[in-house]
Amino acid sequence: MVGVMACNTSKTIWGDDAYEWKPERWLSPLPNTVSEAHIPGIYSNLMTFLGGGRACIGFKFSQLEMKVVLSLLLSNFTFELSDKPIVWNVAGVRYPTMGKDGRKPQMLLKVGLIKGSV
Repeated sequence: MVGVMACNTSKTIWGDDAYEWKPERWLSPLPNTVSEAHIPGIYSNLMTFLGGGRACIGFKFSQLEMKVVLSLLLSNFTFELSDKPIVWNVAGVRYPTMGKDGRKPQMLLKVGLIKGSV
C-alpha cells in the first residue's frame, strides 16, 4: 500500500507549506528534497497517477473529463487583456507579470461573467 495523498503533501518532501495550493512551486527549481525523493509519477514528482506498469489506466480519461468541464465553464465567461503592460521574467522558466515591479506570476486577463449565463 502506498499513501499517495501522504506523499503529495509530505512536509518532509515539500516543506512546511505542503498543504498550500502554490503553482509557483514549479516556476523555480524544485528543492533537493523533492528531486532526490524519486517519486514515480507522470507529472513533476507527484504520485497522483503513479507511473510505469502500474500507472492509472484512467489517466487520459481524467484529462478528457477536465477538458470537457473547462469547455463548459469557460463558455460562461468573457476574457479581456489587462490594461497594464506585460513584462516577461526569467527564473528557470519564463513567466509574465503586470508591470516591471511584479515579483510573482500574475493573471494578465480580466475575467467577467456573461450576462444571463447563470
